Amino acid sequence: MTEQATHQDAARRATELYQRGFPRAAIDVLEAELARQPEEGALWRLRAVLLQREGRQAEAFDNIQRALALVPLGYEGLLVLAAGYVRHGHRASAASLLADLTADPAFPAELWEPLYNGLCALERWQAALAVCRRAGRMRPDDDAICFAAANTLTRLGRPPQLSLAMLRQAIGLNPAEPRYRVSLAMQLVRMGRIDEGYRTFSELTRAEVEGINCRCCLHKSLQLCIERGDVVRSSWLAGRLAALSGALRKKPGTPPQSSTTEDQQ
Repeated sequence: MTEQATHQDAARRATELYQRGFPRAAIDVLEAELARQPEEGALWRLRAVLLQREGRQAEAFDNIQRALALVPLGYEGLLVLAAGYVRHGHRASAASLLADLTADPAFPAELWEPLYNGLCALERWQAALAVCRRAGRMRPDDDAICFAAANTLTRLGRPPQLSLAMLRQAIGLNPAEPRYRVSLAMQLVRMGRIDEGYRTFSELTRAEVEGINCRCCLHKSLQLCIERGDVVRSSWLAGRLAALSGALRKKPGTPPQSSTTEDQQ
């Protein structure tokens, strides 16, 4: 088997393993091949993308920089590079790269979320909203896009009715997602519709409350329930916050969760 065929086989096996739910094995396959052929840029690029998807951002940034010197990065590789720039404080480089991707008419709609998150990390809210609008035209049934658009509209200070409409649309597309109803409740409270906001939140089950990972949402919901004298739901929320704090203490050096589409409401 030629070296090129060996590289292609490693990429194929890694991709198959990842798709079957074995990300660690997929990454290890690429690592083993790269130990033999460290100049194979396409494998560095693929490994960086898989590492980024698995949340191993420091390793992903190292790998994508190795690939950068060897091969074109492609859209997802460029997003990994931009995310690394943001994490390391190279905001100008990240902003330039993300602006280019935002303006690219061929940018694939399925990669909208990391592009959106990168722009939000740089507080480029108008550009982030433009990403949501373009992605929404191509993926009109994607509830996460509606939710992201609602967040961005709030950040931009647009009329709250616009965010409210986007949140209701997200709920209509995916009523099983509790974050959307929590965000809707908080939006109603901000609009002074406190009774309606509380009723919306009180529709959540205990299991749904205990599945919320957004600490900001939990704090705001706890305040609402305390003000309404809801001892039961207040205890659920306090318990969930304590559980998240305990999980963070067990992982020294782990930053608080900052998923853009969760924490902005």
